[in-house]
Amino acid sequence: MDSRHDDKRMNVEEDRLSSLPDCLIHKILSFISIKHAIQTSVLSSRWRFIWTSMPYLNLSRDDYTLLPKFSEFVTHVLSDRNNQTEVSSVKLTLHGEDSDVFVKQIIKYAFSHNIQTLNVATVLESDVQIPIFLISSRSLKHLSFRMKCSAVREYRTIVEYLPYYFKATSTWDFPALTTLYLHSVTLCCDERNDPCIDLFSKCANLKDLTIRDCYMNGFEVVSICLPLLSNLTLEQSISGSVKDIHIVAPQLKNLTITDFQHKNYLISAPNLVFLLYKGYHCLQPPANDFISLEKADICVFYPKCAHQVLCLLQRLHSVKFLTLSLEIVERLSSSVELLSNQPSPFANLKSLMIHPGQLIRSRERVKMSAEVRGYLLDSSPGATFTLYSYEYIRVMYNTKLAQDHIKKLRMFLEKEKAATDAKMAKIHEQGKADVDIDMSLKDLSVQVEKGKRKASFIISILKDINQVLEKLPAPNRATIQPSISTLRSEADTVMKKITDCIKMDLQLVKSVLS
Repeated sequence: MDSRHDDKRMNVEEDRLSSLPDCLIHKILSFISIKHAIQTSVLSSRWRFIWTSMPYLNLSRDDYTLLPKFSEFVTHVLSDRNNQTEVSSVKLTLHGEDSDVFVKQIIKYAFSHNIQTLNVATVLESDVQIPIFLISSRSLKHLSFRMKCSAVREYRTIVEYLPYYFKATSTWDFPALTTLYLHSVTLCCDERNDPCIDLFSKCANLKDLTIRDCYMNGFEVVSICLPLLSNLTLEQSISGSVKDIHIVAPQLKNLTITDFQHKNYLISAPNLVFLLYKGYHCLQPPANDFISLEKADICVFYPKCAHQVLCLLQRLHSVKFLTLSLEIVERLSSSVELLSNQPSPFANLKSLMIHPGQLIRSRERVKMSAEVRGYLLDSSPGATFTLYSYEYIRVMYNTKLAQDHIKKLRMFLEKEKAATDAKMAKIHEQGKADVDIDMSLKDLSVQVEKGKRKASFIISILKDINQVLEKLPAPNRATIQPSISTLRSEADTVMKKITDCIKMDLQLVKSVLS
């Protein structure tokens, strides 16, 4: 009786889901890969072809161990999909070698179907030549190219190449684009073009722009002149031949710059609210004051010119929450004559924080002259003032470093546990007749090498966590220690599962050969 009741309830729930309109089912399926979406076609006749009209394509190389299988799957998806249905979104995750052809094949298909969102993430061992047609689209609204490092690669390997390669023959033409994220991209200027070309001038609706770890060859000046830009992040952003970066953005609210090279920044952003700058050298003072500025965090490791520092601070006079590196304060303290007859410009200041930018110093004593303190605080006597020591910053840094390692390893272990459980279940279900010996032997070899790398990564990160903990005071170490004990137990379990999975693969191959 209970069994019939349960079956009836399951049928009702299935009918409720099946009765939803296609657009809602498509939205639900967009949260999983297209491979798993296709697997729903066996549920009923209602679901058989529903994946073919999905406007969302989530293609992941992670679903396939071997490249030929992924190639076959991509061809199947693109050829069997309803060609009359537009593609609103593509999420493409790749790793390994020889992925260039997939990027071109999939992107070309998407651009011919009025794509609106393109998100490409890779862990590649060779670069991807981006086809020339990608620099123009009337429909594209969100574009992202990012380097997606596996946990092992990100933790242990310095990536010495940039996987995406654009040859900039002209200005990018994306009139509908609102979000652009570029990570590990090479932009090569055509020799026939102006080295000061404004790549983004035809992206008039761009509101959010992020450039991380990119290389530009042949460009001398990068211009970011965008009327609607609201958020701009340049994080270790541009290396290569670039000398000057011009930013003209009347609607810019948030600006983050991390630059450990010596570039000239010319900034015009009258409505800026938040500014974060971190670099070896001081940021050039803007032509006009930041009259709307509320929060600024300025960290300069090697400020050479006290006058330049003073000019920059004067442009920040409207700020309410100000954070400065101790190196800036020390530079001003060594040139107090510049502060004579200079009133404090910070009439709106509510909070001032000073912290060391460098964690390793031969001299531990914090130096801040009375003249500098007066210059920063006299116009806002009610502002809170915090001066952090080198020791405090080191402890906080190492505590966070240990917590980040723990979080990263825990996420890695959870992912590996799920992957090995799924792999074991698949091996149990697989019959001898279904085994392709040649493919299984290749797969086994790949799994053995991956297993070695994963085990090495787990051991290495646990070792590094211990090294960080040794640097912490006892109270800070005590708060983290319980998490380490649990993590070690989880690591032992996962490494055993990885080994057992390889053994099961080996036993299956042996049984077929015998």
